[in-house]
Amino acid sequence: MNSLILQNGTIYQPHQIIQGGHIWLENGRIKAISAEPFQNVSPDTMVIDVEGRIVSPGFIDLHIYGGGGASVLDADPASVETVLHTHAQFGTTGMLVSTVTAEIPLLHRALKAIDQVAQKSPAQTQRAKVLGVHLESCFLAPERRGAHKLEWLQTPSIELFQPLQDSSGGRIKLMTIAPELPGAAELIEYVWQQGVVASFGHSAADYDTATHWIRKGMQICTHLFNAMNGFGHRAPGGAGAFLTEQSAMVQIIPDGVHVHPAGLELAYQAKGASKICLVTDSLLPAGTDIKEFYFFDRLVKVTDRACFLPDGTLSGSRLTMNRAVQLFVEYTSATLQEALHMASLNPAKAIGLDQQKGSLEVGKDADVLVLDQDLNVQLALVEGTVVAGVL
Repeated sequence: MNSLILQNGTIYQPHQIIQGGHIWLENGRIKAISAEPFQNVSPDTMVIDVEGRIVSPGFIDLHIYGGGGASVLDADPASVETVLHTHAQFGTTGMLVSTVTAEIPLLHRALKAIDQVAQKSPAQTQRAKVLGVHLESCFLAPERRGAHKLEWLQTPSIELFQPLQDSSGGRIKLMTIAPELPGAAELIEYVWQQGVVASFGHSAADYDTATHWIRKGMQICTHLFNAMNGFGHRAPGGAGAFLTEQSAMVQIIPDGVHVHPAGLELAYQAKGASKICLVTDSLLPAGTDIKEFYFFDRLVKVTDRACFLPDGTLSGSRLTMNRAVQLFVEYTSATLQEALHMASLNPAKAIGLDQQKGSLEVGKDADVLVLDQDLNVQLALVEGTVVAGVL
């Protein structure tokens, strides 16, 4: 659809909500937004009355492993496309496809599969768009590894990272790393030179070490509170550093399991609406009724919100992003406008794409959702292409 007007919608922008508003999408971008009906509309422009429904920017998820029964580490382009299709049905229009720790040859195959799919345009795939790769693999502190297997952890090194980046086609945009590990400092400096965002995560660093790295430029953490030293009144830990350093952004999993609702409210009160990125951390059960699956050689049990290893260790979630937004509003004092912001513009800013994506503003990509009051997706467009719902 080259030209489309969504009229009579509740349009959520970063600093205002337009009731009964109109948004004009043309050639993959946002052409105009108005509180009044557009004039001089050509006959070949489709006009849809959304009848007051929510019109939101498309969601951007920085942390997705799987969905629809497929996993990124299937190392198969068809599986990657299933993940993209599944999450598009729930409002995610762009994502960083994420890799869990695995044997290095498997990581290379998975990254090549992601690159193969990422070369296709949304018009070709009619799925969410691959915005890059989140490498959450290998460079993690053993004592904070969570569900990642100990035997596959690696000492951080440029020699290990660069071939992985090459296999991805240069698409690694975010890398989770424990900065206290030997070799981490050199690797962090190296990836920064490439424009890759280094994210503090799976780290046993104390408050002072974490604060040092934030002030040095490590401006985001992977799933706040999870897989890091938690806040204590005498030992604030990595969590305390990211809660109190005003410049730092945080990813957070709002399923109510990874972080207690009180922890979500604490993060909201400390960071505000501009410094939180909602993420799903979702595995293959997302968007399905799957109750159990194998994570390599370990059977994972799936509840209504999260996934658990046999010993009770959390192993990701089954969240979709519309549900993440809904739960954050339910569990905290944040408004819907703020939570939508945390699921769109903030993630775009975190990876340097906020000039193109993340908000409904003239000139930006036409990544647009029409949602009902329960945040079910009625229509999703990626760069003007319908990827969920029907016109």
